[in-house]
Amino acid sequence: MTPARNQEELRIVYFGMMGLFSCPPLVTLLSSGYKVTAVVVPGLRRSPGPNPSYAPPPAAETRRYRMVPQLVPPALGNVRQIARQEGIPVLEAGNLHAADIQAEISAYRPDAICVACFPWRLPAPVLEIPRLGSLNVHPSFLPDNRGPDPLFWTFKRGDTTTGVTVHLMDESLDTGPVLLQEQVEVPDGISERALEEQLAARGARLLVQALVGLAFGGLRPVNQDSSQATYYPAAKPSDWVITPNLSARRAFNFAAGLYGRTTPLLIQVEGSTFQLVEPLDFDEQAVVGAPWRLDGQVLALRCRPGVFRARVARVAGG
Repeated sequence: MTPARNQEELRIVYFGMMGLFSCPPLVTLLSSGYKVTAVVVPGLRRSPGPNPSYAPPPAAETRRYRMVPQLVPPALGNVRQIARQEGIPVLEAGNLHAADIQAEISAYRPDAICVACFPWRLPAPVLEIPRLGSLNVHPSFLPDNRGPDPLFWTFKRGDTTTGVTVHLMDESLDTGPVLLQEQVEVPDGISERALEEQLAARGARLLVQALVGLAFGGLRPVNQDSSQATYYPAAKPSDWVITPNLSARRAFNFAAGLYGRTTPLLIQVEGSTFQLVEPLDFDEQAVVGAPWRLDGQVLALRCRPGVFRARVARVAGG
């Protein structure tokens, strides 16, 4: 394959899913003039083989915090719709280890494979197809927070900063050398969707910069420091529970970040269980006499320290 002389000649095969995070990098590649020759989405069957798939502050005197209003731009659609609008072939890959799928990807002659939120690891024969390598956009500041659902763990851990990383892919999960990365603040009350949009937009910009640097600018990958790495699996049911052991700030931010997902968040205190309906606010200096107080549907939970308030529903038997 003759090396591209400018970015308009770089051929890209793009791997993504139907969710929000996959769209901005694809749109940015197209608007930057890259030739996306195919879009690969997961098929109905999971990809078998030795590498299993993976799925899924304000001023000090202001002590009460509420949900941050979210300004959500018009939906970008999904990668399949974007590809259709641009006349780009869409390949549904049910088995990336299959020789015919690998041959079809190779036939698009990619200089690079670009990945954002694809649910499977890419096997070695696929990784070896593009001359520049396969670049993944990952929504954390690697090597911290590797794994299939970094945004969940960003909120679960109570992180005040996270990041986005563009790295070269290898056969392991989120372990390849870093090309570019950027830290991002996680403000109180931000929703997962709003944070994901920020990370996707910044990751899209870094992806384009990384491609230019790899192809024309002498960008050198930097190996990840494995001694600083953390990995988190997909969340278990017990991970979706808020307890009084959390600070009020952390409980609120966990709830505000994730309550829009389909998996319900639960609040458990002294043998009682409540399902979160809506997080309301927190006060780091407030005190309630009892571990919890219920006024109608509003629960005040005594935390360590402070009080977290939320609209809840009582769970039967809890």
